[in-house]
Amino acid sequence: MPFRPRRLLIAYDDTRGWCGAVVPRMKQMLEERAFSVDTLVLGGEIPDLEPYHGVILGAPDLGPPMREPVLPESVAKLLAEGEGIDEKKIGVFTVFGLLPGRMSQLLRAKAAETGAEVVAEYAYWRLRPQGGEHVIPAECMIRIR
Repeated sequence: MPFRPRRLLIAYDDTRGWCGAVVPRMKQMLEERAFSVDTLVLGGEIPDLEPYHGVILGAPDLGPPMREPVLPESVAKLLAEGEGIDEKKIGVFTVFGLLPGRMSQLLRAKAAETGAEVVAEYAYWRLRPQGGEHVIPAECMIRIR
């Protein structure tokens, strides 16, 4: 049987361009680990999730750590209306400004509420996104195979 790479979707809210800054390198690192990766900036129609083995979901962490985060509407819509998302393995990532807030925990919790298995979580610092850039690709390589 010939090898077929597992398909992943990186879907993210790109408010202020923060998540979009880390996605190209994340995509490259996942492809180096033999995944086929599509990317999608959320905000339009809900994508067909059926062809994907996993979804990596990203949101900016715009608030200070002491304030309760609010899930971006585009991310909430995918989690609520994405047909079959409950059957996917999901990685979540956030990109924060100066200090990480609680968006990462909120994103993980909301993804888990769908019934999906959350396999990875990481918060990138906007000013040094290469720090820890291997976490999501490495966890996906192990947990989405």
